[in-house]
Amino acid sequence: MKSTLISKNKTYSLPIFLTDATFGVVKSVDSKDIQDSQIRGVVVNTYHLLNEPGSKVIEGFGGIKNFMNFDGLTVTDSGGWQIFSLIHRNKKAGKITEDGVIFSYGKLKGTLFTPEDCIQTQFEIGSDIIICLDDFTPPNVSDEKILDTVERTIRWAKRCKIKYEEMLKKYNFSEDNRPLLFAVVQGGDKIHLRKYCIDKLLEIGFDGYGFGGYMIDENGDLDLNVSEKLAKLIPDNFFKFALGVGDPSQVIKCMEYGWEIFDCTLPTRDARHKRLYIFNHEINNFEDLKKDNFFSYLYLGKDKFINSNEKISNFCDCYTCKNFSLGYLNYLFKIKSVTAYRLASIHNMRFYSKIFDAYLQK
Repeated sequence: MKSTLISKNKTYSLPIFLTDATFGVVKSVDSKDIQDSQIRGVVVNTYHLLNEPGSKVIEGFGGIKNFMNFDGLTVTDSGGWQIFSLIHRNKKAGKITEDGVIFSYGKLKGTLFTPEDCIQTQFEIGSDIIICLDDFTPPNVSDEKILDTVERTIRWAKRCKIKYEEMLKKYNFSEDNRPLLFAVVQGGDKIHLRKYCIDKLLEIGFDGYGFGGYMIDENGDLDLNVSEKLAKLIPDNFFKFALGVGDPSQVIKCMEYGWEIFDCTLPTRDARHKRLYIFNHEINNFEDLKKDNFFSYLYLGKDKFINSNEKISNFCDCYTCKNFSLGYLNYLFKIKSVTAYRLASIHNMRFYSKIFDAYLQK
């Protein structure tokens, strides 16, 4: 595993966790809360930011970092997930063509969103890592269907690379200060198709490669078998991005497989739904995380917390744990205060950042 990533002349230690900031904001918290929780990066979404406020607006502010006043690593998700979640699940939501995607609603309604548009938009947003537009299928479809999306992902990646090189010249980026370009490896649970996809993407050439697709096993959990095998298929001299991963146990397993960059909606989404993560013992290094049952879930809505003067966790140094009781947090959720979402999110973000801090202490 590589120890650092450099983009736009700034160095980031690896592995790194990126919290979900789809619309250029992490719901209920501000950028200082993110940084104070020692989260070092965010993922924003190309499709949603193109809809609102528009990539040109963000460019006018000097890019997404200036726009949201966040100095950490910023990644733009390409919009491939929206193709899956909107169109593959509902044919009325739009249409996928060889040229690109036509969405059926929103500000992009009726317009063609091409791989080239995807790259140009990400340059306008000003992220540190740009991701190629990709396509993938729901689980449990035929090999033929999976291969079709693999081939399209490869063809689109080639077009993205060409547009990326054009944009580097337009914006006068040098090799030292350019954003990085990642491609996404598709192929479902078919390892031979994953290998085919990565081999073809390696021929095109990218800075890093992402674990693409909606990869769940028969229990509804991340398919760790595919994750492990794909990590081995990607050469170690390239960055490995575990897109959408995951819960704490999955993150630790994937770190051991060699994945270096992670993003997930879980910690902040769970926080807003009263589910917090707590360590069951002191965490000093990565070995402490590999012990059985190293963490538990705490459900803030339970009545047993009404009169509790305890803090969330004795093994956490976040702002929430330092200043507020379980009883107060339980009350805030009962009255549906937005402060409840903020304080819970701060705690869960710090829980995740402590996992990555522990790895860096190896």
